[in-house]
Amino acid sequence: MRVRFIPCALWLSLFGTFAPAQEAAQPQVVCTLAGCKEIVLPKPRYSDASAFSVQQVWSVVNDILSVSGLLPNFQVVETDEVGNAAAVIIDGERYLAFNPDWIAQYKADPFAQWQLYGVMAHEVGHHLQGHTITGTGSRPPTELEADEYAGFTLSALGASLTEAQSLWATLSESGSVTHPPRHQRLAAVERGWIRRKGQSPASTRPAAQPSTSSAPPPPGRYMRNCVSISASNRPAQLCFSSYLASQGSNSYGPGNTQDGNPRTAWVEGVSGQGVGENFSIIFDAPTHLSVLSIRNGYAKSERVYSRNSRVRSMRITGSNGKQANFTLRDTSDWQQIGTIADLGPIAWANFEILDVYAGTHYQDTAITEIVFK
Repeated sequence: MRVRFIPCALWLSLFGTFAPAQEAAQPQVVCTLAGCKEIVLPKPRYSDASAFSVQQVWSVVNDILSVSGLLPNFQVVETDEVGNAAAVIIDGERYLAFNPDWIAQYKADPFAQWQLYGVMAHEVGHHLQGHTITGTGSRPPTELEADEYAGFTLSALGASLTEAQSLWATLSESGSVTHPPRHQRLAAVERGWIRRKGQSPASTRPAAQPSTSSAPPPPGRYMRNCVSISASNRPAQLCFSSYLASQGSNSYGPGNTQDGNPRTAWVEGVSGQGVGENFSIIFDAPTHLSVLSIRNGYAKSERVYSRNSRVRSMRITGSNGKQANFTLRDTSDWQQIGTIADLGPIAWANFEILDVYAGTHYQDTAITEIVFK
C-alpha cells in the first residue's frame, strides 16, 4: 500500500499533547539513528489517551506496525532532549521520543517524508526486536537489524529503493563503536527492501571498496535535467547536474548523450572545468549493470574536440554506498567501463567528474554519448 503522509505542521501540534513531568530524572545514554549522547528524559505524563489528536499520531506509527501485524509495545512522546528521534526506556517503560523541531524540517519537502518514515521505522524496529531492554545500548549488529527492518517496512509502504535509502545515504561513511559505516547500513536497508519484494539476494560479485567520502543523497532530488533511457532491459532516468545554455542553433542538453549523433554533446553548465559536475542513472528497482560505454569530449570534429575539455577521471557511487574510480582515455572513440559491474544491483548510480583534460580554447567539459548495458 502507499503510505498515508500526515502533514508535518499537524505533527507538531499533535506531539504537543505529551507534556513532560517536572520530577527529576536520572541521566541515560540515548542513541539515535546516527549516534549516542547522555540526556535527562523524565517520564512523561499524558492527557486523555483517547484524544483525537493522539490517535492521529498513532495512525502514523500504525502505518509502520501494519506491515508486521504486531501491536505497539511503546508510547510516543515529544521532547527536545534528542536531536531527532530515539527508542528509549524511562522508568522501565518503552517510549519512542521525537524532537518536534527536527520534524519541522520535513514540512515543505514531500520527498523527505520517506526519511521521516525511515527514522520512525528504524526506532520502532529497535523496540519490536527487543534491543532497548538488553541494557547494552546501541551496537553495530542491532543498528543493522533495525535498518533492515526499516527497509522491509518502507518497501511494504510503497517506497522505491531510492526513497527507502534516502535517509541512510546522507549519513557519514565512517562508523563508530555504536553505529556501522554507511555502506553497511545502505546494504541492510536494501536487504530488507528486497526481502519484502520477494526478490533474490544481491549478487555475490566482488564489491568495489567504499570510499570514506560522503555519498550524495539519492539522485533526482536535486537534479532535474533528466531523460528517459533503457539500461539492462529496464527503464531508467539519466539525470545531469547542469548543462550549458543553447548558443544559436547548438544545444548541449542531456538528450544529446542519447541521440547517437557525434555532432551533438552534453556540456556541463558551471563556471570552470566542470570538476564536481555529475550525472546519475536511476531505476525503480535494483538493477545489475555490466558496462558503461562513453564517447568522451565533443566528438563533432577533431578541432571541436581539442578546443573543449574532456573527462579524465570519474567516481562512481552506487545506491548501496559502494564506490569506485575510473579513468577515461583522451579520445573521442568509444570506451567501455566495466568497473560499474562491481557495484552489484543498484537502484541508482552517480558519476562525478574528478579531473579533466583541459581544452585549448574553452573550459567547458563535454561528453558526446553515454550508453548503459
